[in-house]
Amino acid sequence: MKPFLVFENGTTYTKEQFDKKADVYAEQLRSAGYDKTCRVGVYSSIENVFKLFGAMQVCSPVIIDHTMTDTELAFYDIDVWSSNLPKPRFNQCQPDEVVGICSSGSTEKPHIVPLTEEQYNKTGLDINIQIHGKITENDITINCIPLWVCIGFQTFALCYKTGATYYVLDDPWTSWPNVNPTFIIGSPNVLNKLMQTTVPYENKTIRHIRTVGAPMYKDFKIRAQEFFNCITTDSYGINEIGTISIMHSPQKYNSVGHVLDNIHLEIKDKEIIVNGFATGDLGHIDEDGFLFITGRKKEVIIKGGWKIMPYEVEKVLLDCGAKDCIVYGYDSVHALVVGDIDMDILKTKIAHYKIPDIKYVDEISRKGQGKINRKQLTDELNRKN
Repeated sequence: MKPFLVFENGTTYTKEQFDKKADVYAEQLRSAGYDKTCRVGVYSSIENVFKLFGAMQVCSPVIIDHTMTDTELAFYDIDVWSSNLPKPRFNQCQPDEVVGICSSGSTEKPHIVPLTEEQYNKTGLDINIQIHGKITENDITINCIPLWVCIGFQTFALCYKTGATYYVLDDPWTSWPNVNPTFIIGSPNVLNKLMQTTVPYENKTIRHIRTVGAPMYKDFKIRAQEFFNCITTDSYGINEIGTISIMHSPQKYNSVGHVLDNIHLEIKDKEIIVNGFATGDLGHIDEDGFLFITGRKKEVIIKGGWKIMPYEVEKVLLDCGAKDCIVYGYDSVHALVVGDIDMDILKTKIAHYKIPDIKYVDEISRKGQGKINRKQLTDELNRKN
């Protein structure tokens, strides 16, 4: 039986070996009295993936970013299973919860988003990718997204379910071409980092790329598809709902594709409402049925009566020399920028009132899927002022 989990140091696990190691942790939880109504926090380092899947047999593990502070952890009201197993706390979740994902609070206050048995077994993003990407045991991917991000967990779960190989690399951004991956799941920011590898990507083994987390703007989409020699399958989804739309072929630049048949989507006051859930995302559907994301309802900057979407300013900054950027503000426009902006070109591409106050930085700290909390940056700016 071929291994599905491979570490760069040469350690490998078949699914049978993996399950045997996970069963040890499951038995510890059963012996301690845990049941399906209990939650327990598990740090998201890859070494804890055995503990994570063992806990999934007994209760609902909540995947915790190991860099989370005690203050941040307090929002989630969860005990973490580190060296010692906490005492079980009952009735924390519904019995059909398989795993809990910590929401960063970019849409509302930090909270735990449950993935149910229905989502894990039938409607989750991993199942969606398996079907549309035709993922089998012959496929290979890498650890480019941490497990505590929903898509990171679902990527690993996809390999677990199909037998596809999940490579754990010490530095995936540099060495990924060496393992000849066949599919990649990640945000445009993830693709951008992979494209900066110093190892030549000569074998062109990638056949399926699923993008999540942000729209693929035209210029970057063209550049990424040329680099990977592969058409990107752009998609849009949120943890609470799952996949909402996918773009296969034909493709339309800047869109996130057509809404899935099982999704009821409507636009109210420019906000996207999915199955009655207010996403906080702004967008529209064009005459051909393509969905476009234009910004965040809570991220709209109002300057002198003008409404400015951070996404549109970011797109122009990338066109004018930025390697990475983030735009934010309340009644004025600000940007963190990696790289150099040609201000003369910028002034020809965007209205004067949208030109941001630029702060150049060496790197922009991002969370899972390349996300960043604009509200947090705006709040910090307001405190300084």
